[in-house]
Amino acid sequence: MSVFCRFIVLPILCATVISATVVDAQSVVSDPVRSVDNIPPAPATEIRALNTGDGIVVTWTASLDDAQSFSVFNDSYIPSSGLSGYRIYRAIQGTDAELIGTVGPGEIEFSDSIAGSGATYVYSVHPFDADNETIPDIAPGSTEDLARIVSLGGGPPDVIVVRTVKAQMSFDVVIDVTDEVAVEAFTVDFVALMASLLGIDPSRIIVTSVTQGSTIVDFEIADIEGDVGAPTADDALTELQVIVADETADPFVSIGPVLELSDESTDVVVVIPLPVDSVGNIVLSWFSRAGTSVGFDDFFLFADHFGLSQGQAGYDGEFDIVPSGSVDFDDFFRFADDFGTPIANASEIQALIGQ
Repeated sequence: MSVFCRFIVLPILCATVISATVVDAQSVVSDPVRSVDNIPPAPATEIRALNTGDGIVVTWTASLDDAQSFSVFNDSYIPSSGLSGYRIYRAIQGTDAELIGTVGPGEIEFSDSIAGSGATYVYSVHPFDADNETIPDIAPGSTEDLARIVSLGGGPPDVIVVRTVKAQMSFDVVIDVTDEVAVEAFTVDFVALMASLLGIDPSRIIVTSVTQGSTIVDFEIADIEGDVGAPTADDALTELQVIVADETADPFVSIGPVLELSDESTDVVVVIPLPVDSVGNIVLSWFSRAGTSVGFDDFFLFADHFGLSQGQAGYDGEFDIVPSGSVDFDDFFRFADDFGTPIANASEIQALIGQ
C-alpha cells in the first residue's frame, strides 16, 4: 500500500513543480520599455501673424531640431525626424491660450480662419517631440512679441508692457505667521526699514505675503507719481541688492539677518482692449481716446487721413476702418455710423494708457 501511494504522489508533485516553473517563467516576461527623452526641441523663432483679409497666416522659422535624417531598413532609406511637429496656440486678451492646430515637421506656416472683425489675437508656436513641448522665450513688448499680435480691423493693436518690480527676502528669524499681531509688527518694521534704506516713500513698499521657513517676505516696490527725486522701482531694487551683498554691515539686524534676496520681477504685455458700445460692438472710430464717445476730435483726425492709401506718406491703417488699403468713403460711412456712439469701456482704456 505504501509503495502504491508513492507512485501516486510523485507525479502530482512533479506536475505541481512543472506548473509553478511555467508560471514563474511567464511572470518575468515583459514588453520593451521606451526610454524617456528629457531634452526638449529647440524653439521656433521669428513667429509672425499676418492679417490677409481672409484670416490670419502664422509663419515661423523652423526649430533647429527640425532636421530630417534617414535610417536603413531592408535596403530602403526611411526618413525620420527628432521632431514630431508644431502646435499652434491662439489667445485673446483675458483668456487662456487655446490649441488651434498642429502641423508636422518641416512645416513653417499655418492658416487660421477667424470670424469677428475687431478682435486682437496673440499667437504662439511650440515645437514638440514624443515627450516635450517647447514654449518660445519672447520678451514682452519686444519687436518679436508684437510681430505675433494681430488685430482684425483698424490699425495694429495698442499694447503696453506692465512691469511689476517684486522680490523675496528670507530672514534668519522665526515668527508665528498665525499670530496676526506679530506679523503686523514685523511688516511695519520691515516697510519702515526698507523705505529708509532705499530713500523712498513707505507707501511704495507693498508686502504681499509673510510665510514661514525662516521668515520669507514677498513684496513689491511700486512706481508712483509725486515721489520726486526718489529712485525708480527698478533702481530701488538694484540698490537693495547692493546693500544685501555688502557683508561689512547688516542694516537688517533689527529684524533678523538676511539669508537670501531674489528678484521676482515680471514683465507682462497687456493688449489695450478695443473700444465697445453698450452692447459690446466694436467702435473703431474712437481714434482720439478722448472723452467718452466718438466726437469731433475723432472727426478731425479722420479728415486729416482721408484719401490716403498704403505707400503714401501719412497713411495710417487705424483710419482704414473697413480694411481696403485706402482711407475712403467706405471708411467715412462707417465713421458716420459711429459718430456720437458712447464708449462703454472708455475709462478702462484711458486708465491703461494714462489719459
